Order: sequence, then structure tokens, then C-alpha cells
Amino acid sequence: MSGTAKVKPPQTDEEWARNTQRRIEQVEHPASTRIGAWVLSTDPESGNLIASNVNGGAVVLANEPSGEGGADTVASEYSSIKVERRANQSGSGYLPIIWDTVAHATSDWPSAEGVAEVAVPSDGLWLVHAHLQSPVTSGSTCKARVVFDGVPRMAARHLPYTGAEVSIYMAEPIQLTAGTTVGLEGWLTGGANFTWGPSDNDPAVVTFLALTRIPNG
Repeated sequence: MSGTAKVKPPQTDEEWARNTQRRIEQVEHPASTRIGAWVLSTDPESGNLIASNVNGGAVVLANEPSGEGGADTVASEYSSIKVERRANQSGSGYLPIIWDTVAHATSDWPSAEGVAEVAVPSDGLWLVHAHLQSPVTSGSTCKARVVFDGVPRMAARHLPYTGAEVSIYMAEPIQLTAGTTVGLEGWLTGGANFTWGPSDNDPAVVTFLALTRIPNG
């Protein structure tokens, strides 16, 4: 039959046993497998799981897990933390916000309560989202800035408006490396004392900093 490979029959029982064992291992531990128009395989160097389309193109589905873990443990590149300031915090100058609450965090983040900066646990593209909130402020220009290893890379202002609460939101995707520290600072014109934390009118609206890792970033 055309297309049928010619296989030399084994000459001995030992050869037959070796051939059979090899075929069983190839079925149980294939180097790749075809599913429709896709071929799943692993990168021989990185160990990453790759899906290649027969029409061209490929995508990394998962990176090889780092560290030790159980065989049934599902690894994910998803990582996230949200820290909040739910109690009033007063000061002057560029005031680093001290986080009194961890709203949520994945297991790869260390404890973040009572600190002004959180340390990114892994390399990747991170969505950084910050909100600076104060009670009613009269006639002042306020500024919020997000600092990375002490250096400002995100900033926004709230212009004077008598009798208005200050509410400044910022969001930006930023490539970060593991160990980078991230914090939020608030500032008021003239260096006077002021307060950051929750809203007077809507107490559930609070100052926060949130970081979410974008998978494969």
C-alpha cells in the first residue's frame, strides 16, 4: 500500500521486546501531539509548552514551573495584589502612603500590611493601577505619583476646587523585574498638612494601589 512504511520484523524475542517497549514509551511520553490544525510540543531548552499551527505561527501556552511543587499543582503566570488605605493618614510634603489593608493577593506576594512599598515577585508586564483619595479639601492643588524603587514613573494632578474631595486615578502597563518596589505618594500645594485615605462622602471609596501581572508579558 502506498505510504505504508516498511518495517523490518524482529529477528529475536529480545528485539521484539525492545521495539515494543520503545513504541509504548513513545505513546506514553510523546514529544508532540497533533490536535486538529495545532501541534502541541515542548521546547527542548526552556521546557515551555508550545502550540504551533500547521498554517504557520506558534504561541507559548505555559512556562515550565519554577521551584518545587506537587505533580498535581497547577501553575499560573497570573499574579495580583491590591493594598488599601482605609484609615486616615496625615502628613506633609510627598507623603508615602502606608498600607493598612490587603484587599487581596495571590500566594506569591509577601505580607504587605504596614509598609509603604510592595515588592514585585516576578518579571513581566504589570498593569499598575493607583487611586489617591482624600476628605474634603479647599483651594489646594494636589498631586499623586507612583514610585518604582523610589523613582516616580506615574503622576497626576488635581487642580484647586473649593469644597471638593480629591480623587486621582492612574493606570498604566509597565514592564517590571522581580524585586522592584512600588509605592504611592500624595502631595499638597505649599507643603501643608493634609489627609489621605477614605472619602468622607463615600467611606467605601479608599486610597489603593493594585498590581496585576499580564500573563506571558
